[in-house]
Amino acid sequence: MIPYFEQPRLHLGPLTIHAFGALVATGVLLGTEVLKWRAKRLDLDVNLAVRFLTWVLVGGFLGAHLVHCLVYFPKQTLANPISLFKIWDGLSSFGGFLGAVVGATWFIKKGYLGAKTWSYLDLVIYAFPVGWVFGRTGCFVAFDHPGSPTNFFLGMQERHGGGAIHNLGLYEAIYTVFLLAAMVWFGRKPRFPGFFVGVMCILYAPVRFMLDFLRQVDVRYGGLTPGQYGSMALLLVGVYILVRQSKAPQVAVATGKAKRA
Repeated sequence: MIPYFEQPRLHLGPLTIHAFGALVATGVLLGTEVLKWRAKRLDLDVNLAVRFLTWVLVGGFLGAHLVHCLVYFPKQTLANPISLFKIWDGLSSFGGFLGAVVGATWFIKKGYLGAKTWSYLDLVIYAFPVGWVFGRTGCFVAFDHPGSPTNFFLGMQERHGGGAIHNLGLYEAIYTVFLLAAMVWFGRKPRFPGFFVGVMCILYAPVRFMLDFLRQVDVRYGGLTPGQYGSMALLLVGVYILVRQSKAPQVAVATGKAKRA
């Protein structure tokens, strides 16, 4: 059993920096660097890739908070509508995915990415696990995804003492290391545009679906969590993208000096 510990905090005058926020910021910075490195290797426009990522992140964080408030805590939000504007207070991962899609769609509709839209989408997804592993490590440290009681050796002691419970943030952080390794492995060979988007959806969805059964405190609709409904949708989207893009008349973007036609 992992002993319970308080989330580390750094006090700088009136400002308090939590470990969760510091880890998320680190993930964003490192993920951006990976995106820039990968863009150079594929001979894609680095500045354009960073601009695209910025809209994805803005949409992601806004969506993460809004879904957290409106889907997970609707009654509390109605009682305190001002919480909708406290972007830093409460985030939902699938809300983040949805918001990221909205941000990406807006950018794509402007025509900035042109014929290489799927290549830039792959670029973002390739870098995604780098940021996600830090974000989920932040969830582990903050202990904000408590699960059911367990005897599993990675179980964590409850906040107020007693037995061990699942810390789902830790489990996802560990699994994200596998996702990161998978992206690196797949990235060694040429892949058709859209490949990384589809594969990431398929790899993440089933594991998240199963982990949500371990959640101790979570709203449920029809016996399933919002995350489980999101996982089912994500899996279908991943399969659709892989099938559609694999049949599209295009030349794959490879690593190194290769370019898309």
